[in-house]
Amino acid sequence: MSETVTMQSTITEAYTGIAPYYDYLLQHVDYQEWYDYLRTIMQSYVPDPKIIVELGCGTGRFGAKFSNDGFTIFGIDRSLEMLQVARTRCYFNFRAFCADIRNFALARRADFIFAVHDTLNYQITNADMRGVFRSVRRSLKPGGIFLFDVTTEYNIYENFDGKIKHFETRGASIEWSNLYDKKKKHISSLMTVKKGSRISSEEHLQRIYSIEEIQRLLEIEGFHLDRMYGDYTFLPPKRDTIMINFIAKVK
Repeated sequence: MSETVTMQSTITEAYTGIAPYYDYLLQHVDYQEWYDYLRTIMQSYVPDPKIIVELGCGTGRFGAKFSNDGFTIFGIDRSLEMLQVARTRCYFNFRAFCADIRNFALARRADFIFAVHDTLNYQITNADMRGVFRSVRRSLKPGGIFLFDVTTEYNIYENFDGKIKHFETRGASIEWSNLYDKKKKHISSLMTVKKGSRISSEEHLQRIYSIEEIQRLLEIEGFHLDRMYGDYTFLPPKRDTIMINFIAKVK
């Protein structure tokens, strides 16, 4: 006697179904080295920061590290599912809350605001990006800095366009496929999670920005670009840079 299993398929927003597996997908990332870099940059500008804010905090890996070292940090993310994971790390001086980084306000202004791991590439329009910059500007203390990265077109062609990756973890099968629209400068990633009889898929859409576009939008929103580095080093970006790091100050 055979038994028929009915598959239940759903379409969800980005960072919903994938949230419980996100840390596994990024297990190759050296968060400690990354954190040390962020802290070095921060304290070279603001030796004794009182308030730190991370935009797109995800599962809270950086929040936990800053907090463990005695800093007060707030994480912002729009995905409730990612925040559910982050809140398991909200000890000591780390708090996380749900908000849209294109339009947020803080009760107390920050000394250091950062957004990493291509969070700002999810801002598809110039208006989206300007909204982030505007919210950051009104949330920074005088003398505070904003550090963020954007991924590059080189990275997309080298590591994502037309590529499919497969993962197996915690009883789930995950497929991650990617396609790049060169004309629109959009990278579309489809993540499909299959666990038992359930399948959930979510599309991630990002935009590739040029250095010139970022500089212009920062200027419009009242920022001065203080430094620009490549791949979390202290060297300028190159042709084969994966991530461009920007350090901006309010004019």
